[in-house]
Amino acid sequence: MIQSKALPSRFRRARVALVGFGDVGQRILAQRTAVWQASPKAPMILAVARRTGWDLDQAPAARRLAARTQHWIVLVPPAEGGPQQTLDVRSIRLAQALERAGSPRRRRLVYISTTGVYGDYAGRAVYETDPLKTHQPRSLRRVNAEKVWRSARAHILRVPGIAAEDRLPLDRIRRMHPALRPEDDVYTNHVHADDLARLAWVALWRGRPGRVTNTVMRSHLRMGDYFDLVADAFGLPRCPRVSRAELEAAVGRGEISPMAASFMQDSRRVQGTRLAELRVALHYERIEDVIQSARSAHPQ
Repeated sequence: MIQSKALPSRFRRARVALVGFGDVGQRILAQRTAVWQASPKAPMILAVARRTGWDLDQAPAARRLAARTQHWIVLVPPAEGGPQQTLDVRSIRLAQALERAGSPRRRRLVYISTTGVYGDYAGRAVYETDPLKTHQPRSLRRVNAEKVWRSARAHILRVPGIAAEDRLPLDRIRRMHPALRPEDDVYTNHVHADDLARLAWVALWRGRPGRVTNTVMRSHLRMGDYFDLVADAFGLPRCPRVSRAELEAAVGRGEISPMAASFMQDSRRVQGTRLAELRVALHYERIEDVIQSARSAHPQ
């Protein structure tokens, strides 16, 4: 009887796709590389982005990726669309490719969404079970994407503003773009990019299919106060404060982009009550810690 040899270990390792390879994807890969080093059983990671030759807006590329990898962390945002476009055709195409590839219950999936899906809660606390009230087309596409990926049994991470020592709003402050006055201002929420990278990887293995987790720091600041903290830490003048009507006028004059203004429309204090389910602690619990870390790394 002819006995077959065992496959080499590199062919038996789990294959994980980072679907989208921007800053967070690069941090995931760097973190895993540092942890594994010479481990022969560590999963193989395929970083996927348009610049690496994988155009995920083309069905053949999506099908090829689904055939080559077992598990996905989906980091790509919805494809841009007009104000009436509320479907995320990119997620639909990717999920269809996975469905055709089969073995849905053996796959592990994580989808990186946004806390923007909650919409405006007038500064109130928001939890994972609260209704999604957004009216912004960009966030409505995210709502559709979540529906698609939950049907595919993905664990959903809802992500607020991503902060890091090299991701503070210094350029915005230097350009003196206005912030809203306190009576009009909105609450903002953050997560450190390194913490998000760790959470995404942990959720791939510990996350429950179809479950939603808010990935947020414990601290909550109004946006203008956040800008003031950054300005003070780096010795910069504080941004001027304006009323909401003045902000809209500045958008009309082209002084502020509609995209930037859209982040000052909704106010909510997002709570990460389900983070404990993933059994991982944030390294950065407060945005002040990130600012101090950045200040220490770049003394003047």
